[in-house]
Amino acid sequence: MESDAAFWDSLVFEGVDDVDVEAVTAAFGTIEVVARGRATGSVCPDCGRFADRVHDRYQRRLKDLPLAEQGLMIRLTVRRFICGSVDCPRRTFAEPFSRLAAPHARFTMRLNHALARVGLALAGRAGARLAAQLGFGAGRMTLLRRVMALPDPQFSTPRVLGVDDFAIRRGQTYATVLTSVEDHRVVDVLPTREAEPLAAWLIRHPGVEIICRDRAGAYAEGARRGAPDAQQVADRFHLWQGLGRAVEACVAAHRDCLRASPPYSLLTPNTPPAAEPPRNDADPVGRRAERKKAAHALVHEMLAQGHSRRAIARHLGWGLNTVLRYASAARWQDTLRGNRPRPSRLDPYKPYLEQRLSEDVPASPNSTASWSPSRLPSPTAWSAPTSPPCVRPYPLHHRGRRRCGR
Repeated sequence: MESDAAFWDSLVFEGVDDVDVEAVTAAFGTIEVVARGRATGSVCPDCGRFADRVHDRYQRRLKDLPLAEQGLMIRLTVRRFICGSVDCPRRTFAEPFSRLAAPHARFTMRLNHALARVGLALAGRAGARLAAQLGFGAGRMTLLRRVMALPDPQFSTPRVLGVDDFAIRRGQTYATVLTSVEDHRVVDVLPTREAEPLAAWLIRHPGVEIICRDRAGAYAEGARRGAPDAQQVADRFHLWQGLGRAVEACVAAHRDCLRASPPYSLLTPNTPPAAEPPRNDADPVGRRAERKKAAHALVHEMLAQGHSRRAIARHLGWGLNTVLRYASAARWQDTLRGNRPRPSRLDPYKPYLEQRLSEDVPASPNSTASWSPSRLPSPTAWSAPTSPPCVRPYPLHHRGRRRCGR
């Protein structure tokens, strides 16, 4: 038993000298280690006097790193000592285990350190999924609390300082972020985007040589007050943004002077555009027909060049349904309203009727039955049924209609 206790003591409590292992049990995928404090007494945290009188005992359950793909739980017996100093305001205090776990903590220091590294690498939800695979069993908020509990990193004053604003709540609350351009890391965050906080920060942190700032006037004023010797420059993003705004303003001011090239040149640059049809304001119907004729010819020419219907709609700025209508029309007259061919309900049966009527027409010259198949439009591409259509004795809306007897 003593050898086993020494083994578990060296395995679980490596570097913790004030803990003894009493028992170890393994059940249901969890290893429980029962331990207690080794010291005879402890020092009061308020007055610093040594106390060895035990007032009470209680147990703490500490979760540790998994061992051999099994969870490890430490049941630590903690003693409460009585402070013997009369002037000390603290009557009792708990036995400290600073190397093993923090006060009131349920995780060991090793597990907290591992969770903090996972949280720094993957943050909340992704870190929680990885922690579940590793056997830590920590949620996303646990990881975020571990990250927020870490101390802020210490930084030196950067030589090249980046100054820009960001929205805490868009349209209402804005702040200023200070970054180190050479190291690509955040240095500090100011609560507002005014000149006074930036000037005060630059006065407290001398040594900035170049300020790469936003184009706002408040940042320029703050940089002049806080670091008058520093050189102020604009970064690449704001240069491109300013150039884009200048071009947009120039185009908007001279919109009437510009003449957009026809979409025809986008797909066929080597072919000259077709001449515009003559306008006749007295004939609006004729002008509409000419426009539809030109649009029909343009769409079919682009289709012949191998362009898709979506590409044609995108280049011409039309709707996809409009391009599909022009593409499916064999003639430009079919696109006009009222001239579109409408399919008949008798189209599937025209070959059959043609055959029957040609057979049933009597040879008598006094017969009035006649049929001229040549006047019918051509049948549809799909095949007709082998039997004539059913004759309904009642209209479709009639409740007591009879079904076909065939």
